[in-house]
Amino acid sequence: MTITKEEVAEAVRVWAHAWHTRDMQTIMAMEAQAVGFGFRPFAWRNHPGNTYPAGRDRSLEQFFGQKMSYSVALQELQTAVEGDVGLAWGVFLEQWQDKGQPPEQARVRFSKVLTRGAQGWQVVLYHRDIQPFAADGCYPKALTIVSPAS
Repeated sequence: MTITKEEVAEAVRVWAHAWHTRDMQTIMAMEAQAVGFGFRPFAWRNHPGNTYPAGRDRSLEQFFGQKMSYSVALQELQTAVEGDVGLAWGVFLEQWQDKGQPPEQARVRFSKVLTRGAQGWQVVLYHRDIQPFAADGCYPKALTIVSPAS
């Protein structure tokens, strides 16, 4: 099944809209097989033992249940296709407010590997980070310079 860069971009827009609108059914359908890193937990995320639908829907309910507000807005999106695999990367703005906390926001760099099959679009692998970056897009030297041994 041939896919195009434009179809991959539309799939990512659907994914972002699902998170923005708290559409847990679409999120679960698209992320059923997903593994990767997000900026909240440090550990590699894999869903065995917490798989769809029984486990992930509870974690999504818990995640959204602690939010007074939540939104995702794509700011930059690039795509590529390699055979039947879609690649997407860019930046989205995530804004939220946890109950009893002040509003927060993060400018999130992301990448995704997607495939399309009988079940629709599937995110296979993802990465998201919010590290601070210098004006040139690199990590600030304060984070990368190795201090001399004392």
